[in-house]
This record gives sequence, C-alpha cells and structure tokens, in this order.
Amino acid sequence: MPHYHLEGLENTWTLVRETPSSQKLKAVTPDGKTLAVDIHYTSSKVLTVNICCVGSPDDFSKVAITPVMDDIAKLALRRSDYGVIDYSMCFTGDISDGNYSIDAKTREAYQV
Repeated sequence: MPHYHLEGLENTWTLVRETPSSQKLKAVTPDGKTLAVDIHYTSSKVLTVNICCVGSPDDFSKVAITPVMDDIAKLALRRSDYGVIDYSMCFTGDISDGNYSIDAKTREAYQV
C-alpha cells in the first residue's frame, strides 16, 4: 500500500509501523546510508524523534543529516503545526525491527 505522505522527500522512506501518535520509519539516503527514525507526535509545536544510524558518527556529517532532518520537518508539518524537533541520535552496526509480547503472568504481576 502506498504511503503518499512519504512522497516528494529527499531520501527514500519506508513506513515500518504507525499508531495515531507515532510512526516508525526507515530512511535510505541517496548515498546509501540507512537510518531508523521513530517519530512521536507529542505536545503542540514539539516533535520528539529518535534517530538510529547504521554506521559510525564519522559516516554522518552535518551535511548528511541535514536532508534527513528536513524530511522529518516536512513529515511533521504534513501532520500539524510543529515548530521544534526534539531529537536524540545513536549509531550502530545493524538495526532490527520487532515486537515483544508481554505474557499474561508478567502482566498480572505488574498491573496497577
């Protein structure tokens, strides 16, 4: 299924998962760098974003990151009137996506 909100951006974006208040995306830059981006549409005008880059910090200069941040800003503005991107960034050798199910025994033990 096409995700039209991802069209017209500088990098190639793929939607991994989505909820009403968040999106998990993967981006590939024109030079082949891969990033995982977790966007949380939080309080008005502030977007919370976690970015995980495959590679070392030396691979991701400001020149490489700026187009990614520009794309994130475009995605945010397509949703609402955001003014700030509050982000954290990490670097890793690989990224995997998954889900972890909380079993019933654990749920019973820790439910309030």
